[in-house]
Amino acid sequence: MNLWLLGDQLNHALVRQLAPRQVLLVEAYELGRTPPMHPQKLVLFFSAMRHFAQELRKEGYPVVYLRAERLEEALDRYFEEHPGATLSQVEPADHGFAERVRAWVEARGGHYQLLPNPLWLLPAEAFDRWAKGRDVYRLEHFYRYMRRRTGYLMQQGRPLGGVWNFDRENRKTPPSGYRPPEPLLFTPDALTRSVAAMVRARFRGHWGEIEPFAWPVTRKEALAALEDFVRHRLPQFGPYQDALLEQSWSLHHSLLSPALNLGLLHPAEVVERAVAAWAEGGVPLASLEGFVRQIIGWREFVYHVYRREMPALAQANQLEAERPLPPLYWGAPTRMRCLAVVVGRVRERGYAHHIERLMVLANFALIYGVLPQAANDWFMRAFVDSADWVMVPNVLGMGLFASPVLSSKPYAASGRYIARMGNHCAQCFYKVGETLGEQACPFNSLYWDFLIAHRSRLGGHPRLGALYGTLDRWGPAFQAALRQQAAFWRERIGQGEA
Repeated sequence: MNLWLLGDQLNHALVRQLAPRQVLLVEAYELGRTPPMHPQKLVLFFSAMRHFAQELRKEGYPVVYLRAERLEEALDRYFEEHPGATLSQVEPADHGFAERVRAWVEARGGHYQLLPNPLWLLPAEAFDRWAKGRDVYRLEHFYRYMRRRTGYLMQQGRPLGGVWNFDRENRKTPPSGYRPPEPLLFTPDALTRSVAAMVRARFRGHWGEIEPFAWPVTRKEALAALEDFVRHRLPQFGPYQDALLEQSWSLHHSLLSPALNLGLLHPAEVVERAVAAWAEGGVPLASLEGFVRQIIGWREFVYHVYRREMPALAQANQLEAERPLPPLYWGAPTRMRCLAVVVGRVRERGYAHHIERLMVLANFALIYGVLPQAANDWFMRAFVDSADWVMVPNVLGMGLFASPVLSSKPYAASGRYIARMGNHCAQCFYKVGETLGEQACPFNSLYWDFLIAHRSRLGGHPRLGALYGTLDRWGPAFQAALRQQAAFWRERIGQGEA
């Protein structure tokens, strides 16, 4: 078997299982330009591929490693050396990629064989059976199905602890001055430094900083990152998983999504190591459950929803939002402290944790009225763990509420949510307790204006009824003032003057 592995399939166990005669890896630089990716994403991706190739060669596997501007150029070279060859490939995650590759291979006289992808916990046909007859998908239903299917955190058919989730225990705000454990960071070796030099030379002008680069790029480093998380941050992951903390970019989050999305770690081994840490003592069940839900619940869920709902999901825009992304997302100065801090972190590291992504970055884009595809393009460019299957459902499906398939209501919030979950507001120029006026928090009027603008769609939702009741009690005059304030902020923010 001639096995063509993609840059998100860098899994040693997979290679050993398939026992290929030859492994093909391709660095195609066009993939880093469409869209222009964060420099640290590029260093991570190419360094991990080069390290993986080295390790396979040490294990005795013949590796063909090609570098080209375009994938098709690499295939031209491959089939010149291997005319008529059959290339086997594990099912790619991104929509439409396998079909394009098959056409390219067959146009060059080769043959293409598609193999099941074992890097997911749930095979596609199993999800399709679960989803049969469903017009919309809800995480809680799927998560319970996955718990029963895998047996994780189950005892005699019932959830450990007697409940399926511990959300009520997992929404705490850290005390003043709280300092979470610092995560394990990795010093780039000579190979990674050479990749960084290549990225500087080839990918000029991409948004984001290339240093400090400290992500794991090998299987050994990924395992060390997993161990560091379960020993030092998992115990308090649960209570503070939704917190927003100015003094910490990492809090108690695992930081494992880049390694998982490259294939350096398998989701099963991540979950099983966390469960083992809980069994050893010192990890509360609430923290373990919150983390396990992210891996066997949300990660698997969004991939399979993406797989079934593309390409329509990528084009969705049910709220008919059309505004361009504000300049602050590209680093234009803003006095909204939460946005300034989080965008700065993304620029510096290509990373923000899930609540910063959903309730700061995506929430603001939602209530401001950004075109969903423009927001998705930014998220794809900005994050080290970005992939089409990651961002389309997370950004369009959840963050921008462009489609109803993932959620029955938008994840929209005013500044009060941000103040309750963190400490950015304490040092902000704007006053989170005010809605009208030049120093009122822009989130507040934009939030209420969003609700007013979309009342015909959202007004009947049972969880939003009280909010619309509040609007009605305020009366038409105050609602008009809210809308005028929101229009003021949209103009200022659109000009990069807020």
